[in-house]
Amino acid sequence: MFINQRISTSVLIGLGLVCSGHSLADTTKDTELNTVTIIGTDEDLSTLAGSATRIDEAMISEFDSTDLNDLLTRTPGVYIRYEDGYGLRPNIGIRGVTSDRSQKITLMEDGVLISPAPYTAPAAYYIPNVNRMQNVEVVKGPAAIQHGPHTIGGAINMITRPAPYEAEGSLDLTYGSDNYYKGRVQLGDTPDSLGGQWGYHLDLMSYGAEGFKELDNGDDTGFVRNDVNAKLQWESHPSAEYVQRATLKLGYADETSDETYLGLTDDDFKATPNRRYAASQLDQFNSDHTQVHFLHDIELSPTFSLSTKVYQQTFNRSWNKFDGFIDGVSAQDVLANPDIFVTEMSALRGDIAEANSQDVTIDVTNNDRTYGSHGVSLSGEYLTYTGDIEHTLRAGVRYHHDYVERHHTQKGYHMVNGTLEFDGVDDRDPKTLNEASSDAIAVFINDEMIIDDWAINLGVRYETIDGEVTNKLTDTRTTRSQSILAPGAGAYYQLTPELGVLAGVYKGFSPAGPASDDSVSPEESINYEYGVRYRKGELSADAIGFFSDYSNLIGRCRASDSGCTVGDEFNGGKVQVAGMEFTLNHAVNWDRYRFPIEVVYTHTESAFQSSFQSGFSQWGVVDAGDELPYLPKHQARISSGVEFDRWNIIGAVRHTGTAREVPGQGSYADDNSTRAHTLFDLSLAWQATNTLQARLIGENLTDQQVIVSRRPFGARPSQPLTVKAAVRWDF
Repeated sequence: MFINQRISTSVLIGLGLVCSGHSLADTTKDTELNTVTIIGTDEDLSTLAGSATRIDEAMISEFDSTDLNDLLTRTPGVYIRYEDGYGLRPNIGIRGVTSDRSQKITLMEDGVLISPAPYTAPAAYYIPNVNRMQNVEVVKGPAAIQHGPHTIGGAINMITRPAPYEAEGSLDLTYGSDNYYKGRVQLGDTPDSLGGQWGYHLDLMSYGAEGFKELDNGDDTGFVRNDVNAKLQWESHPSAEYVQRATLKLGYADETSDETYLGLTDDDFKATPNRRYAASQLDQFNSDHTQVHFLHDIELSPTFSLSTKVYQQTFNRSWNKFDGFIDGVSAQDVLANPDIFVTEMSALRGDIAEANSQDVTIDVTNNDRTYGSHGVSLSGEYLTYTGDIEHTLRAGVRYHHDYVERHHTQKGYHMVNGTLEFDGVDDRDPKTLNEASSDAIAVFINDEMIIDDWAINLGVRYETIDGEVTNKLTDTRTTRSQSILAPGAGAYYQLTPELGVLAGVYKGFSPAGPASDDSVSPEESINYEYGVRYRKGELSADAIGFFSDYSNLIGRCRASDSGCTVGDEFNGGKVQVAGMEFTLNHAVNWDRYRFPIEVVYTHTESAFQSSFQSGFSQWGVVDAGDELPYLPKHQARISSGVEFDRWNIIGAVRHTGTAREVPGQGSYADDNSTRAHTLFDLSLAWQATNTLQARLIGENLTDQQVIVSRRPFGARPSQPLTVKAAVRWDF
């Protein structure tokens, strides 16, 4: 019945390793002494004792990706819950951890924690724009243990472009469906006039769209996002005793989007999937993000190097949005039973009779929050030998502080002739008024040993976290301290020049929030990887199995959840997740033609190990053996194309299997599951000159729209057929 009794043979074909890294001596000039990466180069990836994926700049540009969700379909073991169609606030899970607002994975930019408050309030309402990245690294399971705090699933590291060694610049312009646009300018140089030691890189970007959804009153449903980033870089003179690099990064980003959590009834979705009810006409998300990062690397000897990172970030957001009914039935019940709650549904749709408009008061809540984080980390790498054994010792320590201030205020509105009119009540108490913060100290040490054809890793991570919450509505203060010691071990063996095997085990951890009392245990698991890796010429293939045995799963209440207080956490008890990940990359060359092919597939099984009834609305009544929500059994992406002369044509097929929206087993119910769907994309690129490229992109070519989620308030659609034309000029 339970997963450990029914894992199929296909799941058990693949195990990985704990900590990973790469030698400074193996990097190219552009990344020499640059410790912003986890994996390093493709060559490092091929011998990595663990599972990881590296998405390079060429892959990002293939479909001119601005949506991290779409890009990560190239990575096995990653699960996406789509929301707005543009990827403004991704929901990403890795190896079974919840995808809800990417809160259970470690997100980094250049090796620095980038979520607004990864310890205190880990729901990632801000993620950097992937279009401005040079590489994206995804490390899963043991390979992510040193990066924390969320180590059960894995980590995503987004790497920005370094300052170039020669003057260069580029202009990118894109236009597409629903008046989608993107404009980006890059400039960089390391001038000889400054001794070739000082360099800079500027990256200015703006993109947006009018939106594909249609409000009943015709108001906007689109968005605008802007990014301004500057990097100043210094490198030591070639004759200097110690090789050094220092980088100062400054960044600012803002967003205005007319986004909502309000979806549709299933019947309304079937009729007009892109409709938005009039009750969401005031919904708007506004935010701004600032960051200051200082990175310093020094090579004190050919065998010893140190890296220091100092960072400070702020994120302010205000989301004014539909949040149900004041003193009425829940919005979830209304949308699930529109024939029963006729008056409420009429208010949502905007067609309520004026005489009945006072009977229903719509709740529009402004979720106003301020986040901040700062910290410093120091890590070192030392190469030594004991006899014939090569040791690469890595150790590091990080101090991190983050906080969130929540001020959620409520207003009431009546629907009158399709327009929301304020009910005149100004003195409603705030829904939420609190401050929370966390201080964390993390230490890791790892020894990677090379013995003939063996690579053996032994590592351990220790972390201690102190948090507190002050509830200003009840004038109460809660504190919580927790710590974790997480060891791991793994090995990689090169059987033949082409074939290698890997295996490993480690302890995973995701901390409980500062608002939780001692009855809520941290999220912990014992995780395993096992698999094979094949490399020969342009053919590479990996088959990796994984098994995560949770001693406790945590559910965290967000503002969009009903029946709980924001920040409350709930025990889910023992859970098991198992799966198999398969990747294949190959290219066939014939005459002047090149035919690349890429295959990514993930099979996943999951099961709660006990029966219980939870106050967490996303779980509710759980029976032992129930599968986790939003975790499809099958996911796949296949892409292929042809490259010749100055042309490049790539087609991709993305498949996502049926997933439950509530825990369950057996057959899938139409009203609480998202159905399997397959999308087709095509990209046609023409290199007109050495400096000018044009690209035509079509996404979801069959214009298939499905329900991607009914959480929190009704059915919401996937993005329809989208066509974009782009040009890039390098100068």
